[in-house]
Amino acid sequence: MQDWIRSLSPRSEFVVVIGLAFGWALLSSLQSVLSGASAQADAAYTFSAADLWSVLIVELTVIAMLGYFLRLRGWTLAHFGPPAQARDLLPALALVAVSIVSFQLLAALALSSGAGLKPAQMTPGVNWILILAASAVNGLYEELFVCGYVLVALRERWGLWPAIHVSTAIRVAYHLYQGSAGVLGIVPMGLIFAGWYARSGRLWPLVLAHALLDAIAFAALS
Repeated sequence: MQDWIRSLSPRSEFVVVIGLAFGWALLSSLQSVLSGASAQADAAYTFSAADLWSVLIVELTVIAMLGYFLRLRGWTLAHFGPPAQARDLLPALALVAVSIVSFQLLAALALSSGAGLKPAQMTPGVNWILILAASAVNGLYEELFVCGYVLVALRERWGLWPAIHVSTAIRVAYHLYQGSAGVLGIVPMGLIFAGWYARSGRLWPLVLAHALLDAIAFAALS
């Protein structure tokens, strides 16, 4: 098995990583769109404690599996950038601010054009420890694979902007279940995060920013 993993082509490696990390989410979002769940008055998605537990269990499991897979393929943490530092907090806060402002501007334009946006909801009584844990794990998971891995894997072969667009497209695709309100937040976030990572080579500000954005979003829903 180890020899087979090492023998895979870069293209096959990419398919394995994206398929395992986001395949189920991509299929679920596609099914949601095709069934009309998000088209019917742009119905709001409701998060529950079970959803957050699923995030924790599934994403931690996949991180362990893909960590082993990528290590056999010769990947190390150094491929994704320098280790976390205290100075990562400032750009993380800047990324949070820019993402929120971008979403608000796009939402205002959409509402002024007559679009009906229904933000996600959350069932009452979800524990805050669970919210913070899920936000932290999801921030690491998404930025590690959809931003860090995709840009590092594709940049040299396809060029910078194609890699940024692929990263953003994947990010948007597995969030389609959240409807237009979710997409309006994901598109600018994906472009901003991928562009910043391509320029700086530092992943941890993205992880911190994503975790903060998730926590802020859940706080607004609570």
